[in-house]
Amino acid sequence: MSGGSETDGSSEAGGRSRRLLAALRRAFWAVDRSFDGADPPPRPLVFAARNAAGCATVAALLVAAPVGLALSVFTDPAWGHLLQTVLTGTCAWLLFWAFLRFERRRQAHYERTGYDLAPRDSGTPAGPRAVLTGLLVSWIPMTVCVWLIGRLDDAPPSWPDSAVLAALFAVCMRFADHLRERRRTRARKAADREAR
Repeated sequence: MSGGSETDGSSEAGGRSRRLLAALRRAFWAVDRSFDGADPPPRPLVFAARNAAGCATVAALLVAAPVGLALSVFTDPAWGHLLQTVLTGTCAWLLFWAFLRFERRRQAHYERTGYDLAPRDSGTPAGPRAVLTGLLVSWIPMTVCVWLIGRLDDAPPSWPDSAVLAALFAVCMRFADHLRERRRTRARKAADREAR
């Protein structure tokens, strides 16, 4: 009798984890579509995703070579620096390869379900949900970057200070994008009026 209850409990937990994974998957595709992920990718990205190992090797060499040069120029050359350079290249290769494999799977999903080929009117303003999501997505990496850049100083900013500075940067960048888009829309409308 206890064996049956254990089986029921494990199947119930398995069902919950499957539902959670399905919900996370749906949320990922919704966010991806909101950031124009359903648009057809450019040809270089398609090539890179289809040739992940080769492109990751080239990118890793472009990362590891400057690291090796920097280590050998600023310090005495030693085997430890060679090992650091090789480890940097290997980690960079794994990172680029994983990103390109993920991108290939994302492209394969949209090849199965269909890309969003409908032309969009870029003059329509983005909704508040898209604006807030874009600000949040850009604010988090900016906070980390501001904090890391501040570490170079003798008195680095705290995490809250970095978050406030990054929020200011993100809002200013969003405002600049908004002004640029308005200028493009006005120019497009003026060109349409002149064409008539």
